[in-house]
Amino acid sequence: METSNVARARMIARFTAISLGSVVWSAAALAQGAAGANTNATAATNAGAANTNAANRNAANSTAATTNAAATSTAAGRGGPTDPGVRGGDPGAGGPLQGLGDVEQQFFQASKQVFEEVDTVPEGLGPRFNLDSCAGCHAHPTVGGSSPPTNPQVAIATAAGAKNTLPSFITANGPVREARFVRNPDGSPDGSVHGLFVIAGRSDAPGCKITQPNFAAQLARNNVIFRIPTPLYGLGLVENVPDSALQTSLAANAQQKRSLGISGHFNINTNDTTIARFGWKAQNKSLLLFSGEAYNVEMGITNDLFQNEREGDANCQFNATPESVTPLQPADTGSPAANFQNDIELFSAFMRLTAPPTPAGSPAAPAAQAAGASGQTTGTAGQATGSATPSAAAASTTSTMMASAAADISSVMAAAAGSSAAQPSSSATSGASVTRGSQVFSNIGCGLCHTMTFTTAKSQLTGQSNVTVQPFSDFAVHDMGSGLADGVTQGTANGNEFRSAPLWGLGQRIFFLHDGRTADLNVAIQQHASRGSEANTVINNYNMLSQSDQQSLLNYLRSL
Repeated sequence: METSNVARARMIARFTAISLGSVVWSAAALAQGAAGANTNATAATNAGAANTNAANRNAANSTAATTNAAATSTAAGRGGPTDPGVRGGDPGAGGPLQGLGDVEQQFFQASKQVFEEVDTVPEGLGPRFNLDSCAGCHAHPTVGGSSPPTNPQVAIATAAGAKNTLPSFITANGPVREARFVRNPDGSPDGSVHGLFVIAGRSDAPGCKITQPNFAAQLARNNVIFRIPTPLYGLGLVENVPDSALQTSLAANAQQKRSLGISGHFNINTNDTTIARFGWKAQNKSLLLFSGEAYNVEMGITNDLFQNEREGDANCQFNATPESVTPLQPADTGSPAANFQNDIELFSAFMRLTAPPTPAGSPAAPAAQAAGASGQTTGTAGQATGSATPSAAAASTTSTMMASAAADISSVMAAAAGSSAAQPSSSATSGASVTRGSQVFSNIGCGLCHTMTFTTAKSQLTGQSNVTVQPFSDFAVHDMGSGLADGVTQGTANGNEFRSAPLWGLGQRIFFLHDGRTADLNVAIQQHASRGSEANTVINNYNMLSQSDQQSLLNYLRSL
């Protein structure tokens, strides 16, 4: 009985702490936060403060990591929440930005058509490649998205007479994947993309006899990691968010982040010291660079940015290089602006002009809207048109939580979700459940990395200046622990670090995490916790919620 009372007291203290910072802090994190505050108050140097912050993070992570497994087991024992699944209905994505002029809309349509083109060897495909079309990878729920329900890589393996063996990690119902080797044969770091397929045997590649990498042998050595396609919707707006806004966001709520073990940093482009923000590790500085690299490593097509073939066998090189160049004669694209553009310029234009995904219940507007120059940039307070965001009740949760501190555990759990009493699980279409889920998202600390709101800078595009967007990402990279680590360093992101994945459009995604290891949203959340992960305490907070509130969080995420 005494043990039960102590546990109950700790849990009450844990959730009472929400009132101090709008997030749930573990008892250990609170203690470390207090110690850090005292240390910082008397510290004589910045180095001393930095050491205290590191100690706070390590202590919070250590405590959370040791409790997450037990909490997960308990949740499983009581049934646990259920992922509502891929949201049906109108995709709400894939169209142009609102407010574009006629010329810009023509440019969008022309660039989309090129993005959808299927390439063959005479057009540059190979010698090594993963797929033959940008839109093949970025397909769901519409062009520009992520992996579709049926993997096109299965069919391309033997298209045009090719004799490729399908690697074991590519399946008909699994995600589109690229493969990277962690190390070279001599033990030095690799990390590069190794094409799944070769053009040997194809009718348009006579005489080419190169072979696929031995993926089975590399898998046996635990030397292969995977990446799945990232959605492209709204990325032009992301590209136009000022570095200063990202820096302000990352620096905000410092005390709460320290107490939860969250730090993070940006992947900095070493050429101009600005923030890179695209790709699973935020390794690409711009959409143009992202396009050029993908064209070369995913499809094998050399271009104005990546001009040289990666495969040296002359018997498999059929074209002059670079294979995709800026045309000197106008093409017939239907857009005068596109007629003199090369492919990678048009790919990046498609991404820049594609609207953000529309949340559920907001058919009229995507997760972006025009805003004044003073619009919220870091924000958990601002709300853009059409987004399923926390209701005004979240602002008044402090009194509710304080009143609940002496109540039973179920009431305290309800307070953590910003509601006054525990409620049965609601369907994904329940507005009340989604609203409660948005409060849970904020209160347990998810929004500290998955930052809701930013405002863009001035733009050359019609109607795109000072636009408020809700990507749900801080675009920083964070240590995600041993469970998600892939051992690959890209830029200033090490083998344990990944960018906070933008959550807009999550409701219609099929596969989750960088390697597509799960199609279950609840599993994806749990996978954030492992030894050393900055997310450990937040996931522990999630595991301490009632099943009803966990379900509400999943419903909310599927509404995005």
